[in-house]
Amino acid sequence: MTSLHRYYSDHLTAIHNGLRRELKSVLHTLPNTSQPASVKNALRNVLQFCRHLQGHHDLEEAVIFPAFAAVTDISHWSHSHEELDNTLARIRKIAQQGVDQDGKEFDSQKSVIIDELERLSDIVLPHLRDEENMSTEEELVKLWPTENAFRRAFPWLR
Repeated sequence: MTSLHRYYSDHLTAIHNGLRRELKSVLHTLPNTSQPASVKNALRNVLQFCRHLQGHHDLEEAVIFPAFAAVTDISHWSHSHEELDNTLARIRKIAQQGVDQDGKEFDSQKSVIIDELERLSDIVLPHLRDEENMSTEEELVKLWPTENAFRRAFPWLR
């Protein structure tokens, strides 16, 4: 086990914890907003969370998943990413409509977006746990036993 294996595992968990905090925050805040300005602000936070999750998702698809796919079966990760894409698209559309309306007359859509955020939570949280379980130091060493092997798989790590 090397410090690089540990660094990757710790870094991934820290990023995932940030996404979990953001998701928890929007799921807590949005249902408790009623004034148009606070609804609009909460929806902006939803959109910001969606951008953060999408950026993380895109990076994984482009860089992380190919390295893992070269040494183990991660087909289940791609499936959850497809579900994530569809759910994120619906959330972004509803949230943007609410922002464009300045948070006014959003009550009828609030329950819809909260349901979509809860659906997203059901997709994302198990996916993050699974990625972390496959990215513990012990599991990483099984896939890439040496620091050199790990560096070859993830050349951008320093």
